[in-house]
Amino acid sequence: MPSTYFNCRKAFDFRPHPYQVGTFLGSRRGYEDNLFLVKIYEIQAAQFASFYDFHFTYARENKVSDKDFFKYIWDIVAVRIAHLKRRDPFSSYREQNQKRLHQLTLFQTFLREMDKWNLRPIEELLEQKELLITQQQEQIVELQSKLRVLQEYDVAVKAMVQDDHLPTFIDLIQQMRSLQLPNGRNLLRSDHESPYYKMLAKYFSYEGKDIPVDTLRNYFGKKAREDSRKGVAIPQDKKIFHIVLREDITK
Repeated sequence: MPSTYFNCRKAFDFRPHPYQVGTFLGSRRGYEDNLFLVKIYEIQAAQFASFYDFHFTYARENKVSDKDFFKYIWDIVAVRIAHLKRRDPFSSYREQNQKRLHQLTLFQTFLREMDKWNLRPIEELLEQKELLITQQQEQIVELQSKLRVLQEYDVAVKAMVQDDHLPTFIDLIQQMRSLQLPNGRNLLRSDHESPYYKMLAKYFSYEGKDIPVDTLRNYFGKKAREDSRKGVAIPQDKKIFHIVLREDITK
């Protein structure tokens, strides 16, 4: 009778799938678990997921649920790990046992990440829960510290851009981005537009409302659109200020 859980190699099949279990004589009935473990010893950790999926696909065709398949695999791996840990450390097979134990431990770690049913031993689940709580508490402390720093930059009332002159104000910001100092260097330097429109969204309001970041981003985009309040181009009638060097005024 074919194995319910494992896709086994057929006897004298000399071109088997690399994840099939068994030898060129096939698989001996009742030894499929051992052959599955032997295959784990042979493959790389990067192959664990595809190896697991290969046999689960086969088991699913035999009406095995993903939960039952996981539990079955977890149990045989856990039992073998416990067996290897009990082996005589002075045995002539010590090196082989250690390699197998290491490989199975890696595979068990892979299985832990898939246990959405909490089927592992209760002791392990409780340990994981305690670790998660500790990590979350540390994250809370870190986030609270960051929040306190960010709150120092909050304002109770945003500066309000008057009348219908949001484009006018943005035009001034854009002028400032291109201003040059007497030595020829730019007054402001940034490889990105986001500092400007995010600053405007955080500290300025318009028509009694917050200014959406997406609205401001449109003004700082590189692709021109038709003139509109939310377009990239600033209407000419809104360009009512011009920033120049003071020395240029006296010339």
